[in-house]
Amino acid sequence: MIESMRVRTLMVLFFLLFSVLYLLPSVTTLPAGWWFNTKKLHYGLDIQGGAHLVYGVDVNGVLAERTDRMARGLTQELKDKNAQVESVAPNESHDAIVIKAKSDADKATILGHLHDQHGSTLQVVREAGNDIEVRYYDTVMEEYRSQIINQAIEVIRNRVDEFGVAEPVIAAQGRDRILVQLPGISDPARAKELINKTAKLDFRLVDNTVDGPKVQQMVSDAEKAGGFALGKDGLSYNQYVRKLNAALKDKLPPATMVAFEKAPQAQTMEAGKMPWLVRLDSDVSGDQLEDAFVSLGEFGEPKVSFRFGSDGRRKFADLTSKNVGRQLAIVLDEVIYSAPNIHERIDGEGQISLGRRSGEEAQKEGSLIATALRAGALPAALQQLEERSVGPSLGMDSIEKGKRAGMIGMVLVILFVCFYYKMAGVVASICLALNVFGLLALLSALGATLTLPGIAGITLTMGMAIDANVIIFERIKEELARGATSRTAIREGFHHAWTAIFDSNVTNAIAAAVLVYFGSGPVRGFGVTLIAGIVTTMITAVFMSHYILDLLSNTFKVKKITI
Repeated sequence: MIESMRVRTLMVLFFLLFSVLYLLPSVTTLPAGWWFNTKKLHYGLDIQGGAHLVYGVDVNGVLAERTDRMARGLTQELKDKNAQVESVAPNESHDAIVIKAKSDADKATILGHLHDQHGSTLQVVREAGNDIEVRYYDTVMEEYRSQIINQAIEVIRNRVDEFGVAEPVIAAQGRDRILVQLPGISDPARAKELINKTAKLDFRLVDNTVDGPKVQQMVSDAEKAGGFALGKDGLSYNQYVRKLNAALKDKLPPATMVAFEKAPQAQTMEAGKMPWLVRLDSDVSGDQLEDAFVSLGEFGEPKVSFRFGSDGRRKFADLTSKNVGRQLAIVLDEVIYSAPNIHERIDGEGQISLGRRSGEEAQKEGSLIATALRAGALPAALQQLEERSVGPSLGMDSIEKGKRAGMIGMVLVILFVCFYYKMAGVVASICLALNVFGLLALLSALGATLTLPGIAGITLTMGMAIDANVIIFERIKEELARGATSRTAIREGFHHAWTAIFDSNVTNAIAAAVLVYFGSGPVRGFGVTLIAGIVTTMITAVFMSHYILDLLSNTFKVKKITI
């Protein structure tokens, strides 16, 4: 029994220590690098104000452009096959390609080529004489539509990251819209300017004349001498790169610059940036790229395949043939996404090897690189459809009312349980306070964004916690009515109430999981808060209240616990 109490005491102390460690950064400002945890609660758009933007993505325009490119590609392919055609051109709506063959033999050659080379992407929808009309399969177009939206989201996310907004919401809305919410932003006009800016993609050779550790040391010395750092005093990534390279102008080799890659395990560039020295004299850029996608290598490993247009094909072939064995950095908006080795001359089409990594990790990185490449090569036009600004005064008013409502609810609940359940009610009130304390610490540890629905979730958690205690206390009262001792009544009350409490919380957790999986923004925030609240409720309302009552009964020898 004594050993069991020691273990339970250690568990309670661990819960309290966890809560203090993870909640401290959210309630006070700590010196940089002094505390192990930098995550803290962020307030959402509905609390601290900011900008709410909805963009329309010109998906149809990009799809039409893809059809036009396919028509140009088919013209060259059929020429190589010696198939005679009068024309290969998109139809008026640019959603299909009409091929006019000169003879029946040419038509047969064309149909065979389409079946062999494009059978999985193009379908023949009409044949009239020597005319053939083909269009993309619906599944192919839907996949490409999704890629376009992801490209636009990637571009917008890069813009927002440069602006330094904490916890932005950037999500697809419907088939051709993107929702952007920027909490706490003070300059919406500047944010819109950044979002609408086109992504810049470059292929740059890595300069190995200065080794990596020396470049890292040069960066550290320049930061120390100039008194600046990424993220310090609101310094954005692009501003930081410009300032750093200006400071290193006389120390770097000619026609080079320092750019950074985010470390694999780092969540932000500030948390882990890896410097590279890259050359500036390459003339191959993303606007010469036609497409990029994840494919499988010889042994089934994921690779990133890419394809250039005619002008880019010539330049890239020339660049790679002269630099076999060197690294080529893929740079999007001065952020290095990958720096693969050039193994051979690449004639317009190439592959980026992702190294020896797990399949899931390689697939994820490959998708990210392919999306970044496409984002630079095929930026879809964005049209601002909606803009709303939420003033900080409204946000502060909302959070104050939310706090007031939560505090009033908590006080009323505490008064009721203390009046109705006496000493046991005091124990329940202590556990309720610890529940809220632990819940906020858990949300802080997750780096969650607190919204008004999240505050509602915290208030609901308090009700669920007290509900669990009510079930337990009523069972204890039944045991006492049967003549059981306080110690026996407490043990049996918790034992018999456990099943009902567990079942009710499991059903609540399932409902919350559905909100998290299918919801977005405030709805998902409510679900996350609810799940976190269920976890802390099970710890405090069941385990911790049982521990305190046992402590009173066994350790402090309280003969009668009023309930």
